[in-house]
Amino acid sequence: MKVEQLIKEMLLEGESERLEFIESVRKEEIAKVLCSFLNGKGGRILVGVSEDKIPFHIQNSAKWVDDLKIYLLNVLLPEAPVTISVEPYHNNDLILLKVSGGSKQPYLFDGNIYYRKGVSTVKATPQQISELLHDRQKSELHWERQPAFGVDLEDLDKKLIQQTIKESREYHRSIFEGNDILNFLTNYGLYKNSSFTNACVVLFAKTPSRFLPQIRVRLTEYGEGKTYNALLRDEVFEGNLFDIQDKLERYFGNLGTRSVFDKNQWRRIDFRFPEKALQEGVINALMHRDYSSPSSGVAISIFPESFVISNSGHLPDDLKVSELKKNHRSHPVNPDIAHVVFMRGLIDKLGKGTIKVVEECRKEGLKDPSWKDDIDGITLTFNGPKALAAKKRTSKTDGVNDGLIDGLIDGVNTLLDDGVNDGLIDGVNDGVRIDIMKITELVLGKEGVNAMDIATKRGKSKPSIERYLRIAKEVGIIEFKGAPKTGGYYLTENMKAKLR
Repeated sequence: MKVEQLIKEMLLEGESERLEFIESVRKEEIAKVLCSFLNGKGGRILVGVSEDKIPFHIQNSAKWVDDLKIYLLNVLLPEAPVTISVEPYHNNDLILLKVSGGSKQPYLFDGNIYYRKGVSTVKATPQQISELLHDRQKSELHWERQPAFGVDLEDLDKKLIQQTIKESREYHRSIFEGNDILNFLTNYGLYKNSSFTNACVVLFAKTPSRFLPQIRVRLTEYGEGKTYNALLRDEVFEGNLFDIQDKLERYFGNLGTRSVFDKNQWRRIDFRFPEKALQEGVINALMHRDYSSPSSGVAISIFPESFVISNSGHLPDDLKVSELKKNHRSHPVNPDIAHVVFMRGLIDKLGKGTIKVVEECRKEGLKDPSWKDDIDGITLTFNGPKALAAKKRTSKTDGVNDGLIDGLIDGVNTLLDDGVNDGLIDGVNDGVRIDIMKITELVLGKEGVNAMDIATKRGKSKPSIERYLRIAKEVGIIEFKGAPKTGGYYLTENMKAKLR
């Protein structure tokens, strides 16, 4: 789904508890509304749209985005991740701001706690403030905020933490001052009561599997074959979240062009799994997986025409799989982990990531990716090209298995070209080549087949089939054996040699 379509959906939706239109860049009003979203279930502000849904062009929109990032970092307390972007819509530059429901409620702006009531932003009542504080206490019991026993400062990658501090400033996603590692970790809830949290281990430990063995990621790659049991690679990746992400990204970059056979068109289709989409899928799996169980994990399985990322987490109860391809609210399962990843500029953070995955696949001419949420967790599957026949390579063909397809195509083409060059036949067009290849497939699958059987299977007239058979005989692809009325067609020894 393109960005303009997302904007169109928001305009059709109209203002709501989680959507606000503001006509021009009014910083204080924007901060107040965001504060109310943070104290609720999150939301979006579309700047450059009037209350009656008329879009206006925002001049110097890129500069406004930088100004808003710095301003909001300083006025919203505690510090909150806010995604801000310029979005084009009908030749107008609009500014979109998004936040998820805050993990450290209550949030304040200008000394006040704001709440969302319908389409209005109001100051929170004492009862609402009490509820927010109660929810904050409950959230502190979350797995990622529990202490990781036995972890010392020397177990952490200090260079990685310093790099994170630097990048968070460069991206205007943090106002943390200084370079003290413990102060930084304390500021973001990763070091509390003299203990490092589980989230801190996931993000920054040198060898986190010493403390959390479930952090490992397994990657398996399978080659050609009807049963997909030709294992090319089986590797377990270790390290913290950023180490694993970096190793996997390097691997994705080396995937190269992949090929699948489209039996309908009798040709090979070259394609690439889009690298950006794979990166988005992996970072989402690493952030949103269920780390709480020692038996949980992330597995990546790569097949000739699909790429599968399985993760032990689940979607929140109020988010359906069908909504992942649409504009939807973000639901960070591990908010502390997600916040640090956000500060490093690795994720969109708020619900647009899955839409980007779909867009990247469509750019490459691939089928839409699919998500599944079942008892084992969430599975994201990247599929092959749209032009590919719907049935998988594991299905049975008319006697030709996947290992022979390349040889058959090359062999038929070579013999046809040799026949043209030797003057045995006139040039043949692509349509005739394809028909001869499919006839060759039938003969390979059932040697001794006659012309009428071939015509019936191919759904063509007998005279047309006999013409193709004559060409195939003349160039040495097939031969006729037996009596004229009871005999049939067989592959020549020359053709069979090309299949070995």
